[in-house]
Amino acid sequence: MHTATRPRNWTFAAPLLVALLVSSTACASSGTSGSGGDRNLLTHEQLVESGEPDLQQAIQRLRPAWLRARGQSLQGRSVMIFVDGAPRGGVSELQGMQIINVLEVTYVGASEAGFRYGTLGGAGGVIEVKTRR
Repeated sequence: MHTATRPRNWTFAAPLLVALLVSSTACASSGTSGSGGDRNLLTHEQLVESGEPDLQQAIQRLRPAWLRARGQSLQGRSVMIFVDGAPRGGVSELQGMQIINVLEVTYVGASEAGFRYGTLGGAGGVIEVKTRR
C-alpha cells in the first residue's frame, strides 16, 4: 500500500507563502493615515470634523508631523505655505485661516517641494492649500 506524502519542498514553501501573504497585506495598508486616507492629504470634511477654529490648529491636531522636521519644531527650518498655487509665506499664514473656505490641504516633502517649486520650496516642505475661490 502506498501512502501519500508531502513533497519535501512543501516544508519550505508553506512558510514562504505565509510570509508573502503577510507582506503583501502590510504593503497594501502602508501610506495611509489611521482615518483611512492619504497621510499627505486633508480633506474639507476631515478639517471640519477636527472641530478646530483655524487651519493651523486643525493641522496641528490631525497631521502634527507636517509642522515638525525630524521630530523637532520647524522654527529653525522653513515650511512654505502655498494657497491656490501662490506662495504665501511660513506656517503662521495658516493661523486664522477659516476651515470653511478650505477644500483640501496637501503636504509635499522637502525633496518633492524643491523639484516642484525650486528655491521657493521650503527646507521643511510645502503645505499646499486649495480654497473655494
